[in-house]
Amino acid sequence: MAFTATKRVVQTVGKYTNSKGEEKTQYQDLGTVFENEKGYESIKLTALPLPNEKGEVWINLYPIDKK
Repeated sequence: MAFTATKRVVQTVGKYTNSKGEEKTQYQDLGTVFENEKGYESIKLTALPLPNEKGEVWINLYPIDKK
């Protein structure tokens, strides 16, 4: 069964200011979403998420850049 990487799994971990003075979001890569030929998705984690100050864990999925 062949799998194709379709999305990045990331967690927002903070904010920072770049050299232009713009506030940016800092992300931690947690893994990848894969899809098989039947359309089923699986997540492979390479790091574990940490809860925020409220004890919550929010994970974001972003398309993989095809460069």
